[in-house]
Amino acid sequence: MDPVVAFGGDALFLHAQPWDVVFDALWVSHSEFWLVAGDGPGADIVSAIPEGDSVKGNGEAVGIPAQGSASRIAVVLSVWEDPAPDGRGTLLGTSRITASTRELSLVNVEGKEPGPVLVLPDEGEHEVRVWRCPAGQASDPERYDIRVWPCPRVDEGARPEN
Repeated sequence: MDPVVAFGGDALFLHAQPWDVVFDALWVSHSEFWLVAGDGPGADIVSAIPEGDSVKGNGEAVGIPAQGSASRIAVVLSVWEDPAPDGRGTLLGTSRITASTRELSLVNVEGKEPGPVLVLPDEGEHEVRVWRCPAGQASDPERYDIRVWPCPRVDEGARPEN
């Protein structure tokens, strides 16, 4: 599925371009899906079940709430070298995920539809910010914009001043 078609021709990245981007469409059957470290199955998604209309992370997975209890969704997942610019729509929150293999993927609750793998420039801890995008038409799937970038590295030799 082409992201330009699913996102109604919206210009997703107006002022800057991500390092890489992948697109997915998947079935959500329990009002939630996950961004997980690695290539999908095996991540601890149970302790990252979203609460209300906010994302929830546990370090290896970020739970993302969907509006429909059983529906198809469209997702654009992008990685940025610096903090990503804001997306459009409703901000569902920010979390962190640690990708020891430089890979992130999307999974549904059953794990039957692992999404594409987004390969990151570097391994380690990354910020994750998620927006639910406005619907183009009532018949369109729910749309999500997930942006990921490396957390700032703390210089081990630097000490905070008191």
